[in-house]
Amino acid sequence: MLRVTLLVGSPSKRAHGNAASRLALGLARTGEVETTLLCYSADGPPAWLPPEVQIRRLGVDRASRALGGLLRYLRDEKPDVLITRQVHANFVGLAAAELARIPPRWPGRLLLVCDSNVELAHARDWRDNKWLAKASYRFADGVVAPSPTVRDNVVSWCGLSPSSASVVPNPIPPFSGPLPAPPHPWLRSGAAPVFIHVSNMLPLKRLDLLIDAFADVREGHDARLLILGDGRTKSAAEQQIRRMGLTESVQMLGWIDDPLPYAAHAWALVHPSDEEGFAQVLSEAMSVACPVIATDALGGGPRYVTDNGRYGVLLPRGSRPQLAEAMVEMLRADTRAHYSELGPRRAETFSPAASAEALIGFLSTLGPRGGSRRSLSSPAAEA
Repeated sequence: MLRVTLLVGSPSKRAHGNAASRLALGLARTGEVETTLLCYSADGPPAWLPPEVQIRRLGVDRASRALGGLLRYLRDEKPDVLITRQVHANFVGLAAAELARIPPRWPGRLLLVCDSNVELAHARDWRDNKWLAKASYRFADGVVAPSPTVRDNVVSWCGLSPSSASVVPNPIPPFSGPLPAPPHPWLRSGAAPVFIHVSNMLPLKRLDLLIDAFADVREGHDARLLILGDGRTKSAAEQQIRRMGLTESVQMLGWIDDPLPYAAHAWALVHPSDEEGFAQVLSEAMSVACPVIATDALGGGPRYVTDNGRYGVLLPRGSRPQLAEAMVEMLRADTRAHYSELGPRRAETFSPAASAEALIGFLSTLGPRGGSRRSLSSPAAEA
């Protein structure tokens, strides 16, 4: 059985943690992979994670302090594959892998996950040094990305062989069970249409553009906007809402652990970001039949998730008039019904099983590292 370990901050918080846990779910369900989430936080696992997925703790609170624990883990447990994600955590994985291969030797492979364009990483987070990535990523055994644009970017920027990188989409489990009750009074049946936005409120998420465009929508239409999340631009957004006289039609709800009940009852989700390697919030909304409106962000995530605008509305970046026009068009019942029907079909292609299959298929193309105890091939390839 193939033994795969995923290094992640939290198994249940934020987009990175959810993506890793959902991939672990898909791998565990193959019955061919022993999967471990190696965490540098104390957060508990999501309730839906099966007991077959092991949770191990490094006893630290951030990736920069995880090197020693990760090194010991690799030497003691010897997983066949270690997968790290986020640029600064990838640096820790690279260092630990090289040290672990000094006798006593770790024989496994290291895969790095690039969630967005590497050459833009440093502008978002000083820890995500693009120049260090350019110099060091070639020492990994492979790189996976959530979209073709990000894959191509890391290959080009870091000078990698195209065969060493592959696309593994961020998974979203299919929605099942009864529809949850509306979590907010504005979302009750018969109320005015409600748009929602979910993000970490970095400047690149363009909350300012969203609020401007919604103000234009409100000039001729009865609609409301719920903004979920927290981050650096929250205070500026609150001031903008007050300045534009939108306090009766826009509410900022702060961080919500599970935004799906909001998406399930919303008229549409609007995501006007300037940069997205995948835009997981789009596939999550689609899974509960919530139509999506997104900008064609750098990184290609919205273009990939909506399949070039087939399954959701895709707009040029930064255009207030076009964003407002798309929101007005989405107020039409027939337009909303069209995208509401298509969304779940697209979300199915990002199931945990599909992402796990993509990962295992990529591993099978890499072959075993010299001295590895097991072949890194998929069950299909062995059949």
